[in-house]
Amino acid sequence: MNSVVPVFDSTPFTPPALAAIPVTVNPAVEDLAVEDPGSQVRAIVRAMRRLSVGNGKLRSRLANDLGISVVELNALAHVSDAHGLTPKQLAHELHLTTGSITTLSDRLESSGFLVRKPNPADRRSLLLQLTPAGKHAIAWVYEQFAAAVITTMTRDGNYAVPGIIEFMETTAHALNKAAEKPQDEPSS
Repeated sequence: MNSVVPVFDSTPFTPPALAAIPVTVNPAVEDLAVEDPGSQVRAIVRAMRRLSVGNGKLRSRLANDLGISVVELNALAHVSDAHGLTPKQLAHELHLTTGSITTLSDRLESSGFLVRKPNPADRRSLLLQLTPAGKHAIAWVYEQFAAAVITTMTRDGNYAVPGIIEFMETTAHALNKAAEKPQDEPSS
């Protein structure tokens, strides 16, 4: 019996979405890499990645413990932070369609974490708000994150907390800004 050995093209595949992304190096980042052969920037980015992975793992476990999805937990956190959001605002925050938000809101309302109320600022829309159970769930989630931070701080109390907070807040702002869709750039 003759077997046919498949021949594979060894040319690397570039996803179409990736091909549209220009490869540019920010001169400020390039200068840091030259000035700092150990690259503190790369070390910070790696640490942020590990922090993001740990955050994701904990959020996943907590969502599972609450009997909801991670996206639903994120929705509860956004509604909590804003003390209520319209479905359209929540869709924007989560990068979902308003139809998806309707389904998500139905599930969270059925679970007892969320309620839809008339929006006092706009009669045509609703306001999503946490129920007492939703507030309790979010408080419990934040307690879990606080416990992890307390564990770290008590292990080694030599942290300049105000500097860490300022760095994290400034970096969060820069990340949120970078996440925004760029507006149409003026043609030259």
